[in-house]
Amino acid sequence: MLRIVFCVVLLIFGLPQVMAFDLPRIKVTMLMEHEGFLMWYAKKQGFDRKVGVDIDLTILDTNGIDIMNRHRENPSSWDVTCVTSIPLIVGSNQMPLEIVGIANDEANTTGVYVRPDSDILKVKGWNEDYPDVYGSPETIKGKTFAIKTLTSGAFMLVKYLEIFNLDFTDIKIVDLAGKDSILALEKGEVDGIGIWSPDTYLAEKKDMKQVTSADDVGVEIPLMFMVDKNYIEDHGDVVAKMLAAYMMAVEAQIENPRSLAKDYQKFLRKYSTYQFSKEFCEYDILRHSVIPLESQLKLFEKKAMGKSKVQKLEATIASSLMLILYDSQNNDFVMTSKQVKNPRYITDKYLKQAKRILQDAKK
Repeated sequence: MLRIVFCVVLLIFGLPQVMAFDLPRIKVTMLMEHEGFLMWYAKKQGFDRKVGVDIDLTILDTNGIDIMNRHRENPSSWDVTCVTSIPLIVGSNQMPLEIVGIANDEANTTGVYVRPDSDILKVKGWNEDYPDVYGSPETIKGKTFAIKTLTSGAFMLVKYLEIFNLDFTDIKIVDLAGKDSILALEKGEVDGIGIWSPDTYLAEKKDMKQVTSADDVGVEIPLMFMVDKNYIEDHGDVVAKMLAAYMMAVEAQIENPRSLAKDYQKFLRKYSTYQFSKEFCEYDILRHSVIPLESQLKLFEKKAMGKSKVQKLEATIASSLMLILYDSQNNDFVMTSKQVKNPRYITDKYLKQAKRILQDAKK
């Protein structure tokens, strides 16, 4: 009788565990940011297993260029990642990658910050087309700005300077990542910094002031899901399931964003050495735009021989980077730009599969 009871218990409680180990695994590396949280939340809620995939998730407190370089040095480091267009365009050179979806838009959560006594704050709306942006040519020229080069922060700073008919030759640049740049600003070693969430919270806690957001200067900062093309050739169904799991987290945010704040707080506490308030977590979630699946399909949709909106966006950013970064002795950026403009590298195939997977999961 005991053996029978044991077997029944095993059948009831043990089989799901055994079946879980049989799920296809996909290695996903994400930044310690909002989109990384949504993937972590999808994993925590079991969305991945619900759609038939095991997401092997790595969260890194670094930047997109570093993640791209990790894959260049070791292609097995990840199957899927998510970075902004700038690291993608610059860092993906000579790496076979495919854009398969959009995680979020960080235009509202990326900004330029200065100390509260900065004379840049004395002028607002110098360019009438940008009434909410602080600064003027006179208050900006000769200043030192800390940014992590080849990131969305650097790209945003370029666009900020353009408002005042300035460029990098009019200022001094120091190559520093988010937290190090905040420390340099606090010490008076630099006059301004270009950073993104959650580092913006740390800057604001130290009373640093935002002079512009990326959104204020008309810069879009979508974070794109990229897949190793060698991996996706044999595992396209697994990629689609991963996207479906992520979209379930997106739906949770759209339905009740404030309900995710405590989990976001736990996520940031787990992967950083800082404590983030529940108020900030709620605020940050609300400021991050997410795009539901149906809307993404429209963005990826091509009409006749034309380009999709996503292809046009990536091509525009690539062209801008050509103007900013091109070195006449190095054609790498030209090659990368052509790669991103090529429609073969941007596809809605797996989003369409994810839609069918979600429909089946909800039956």
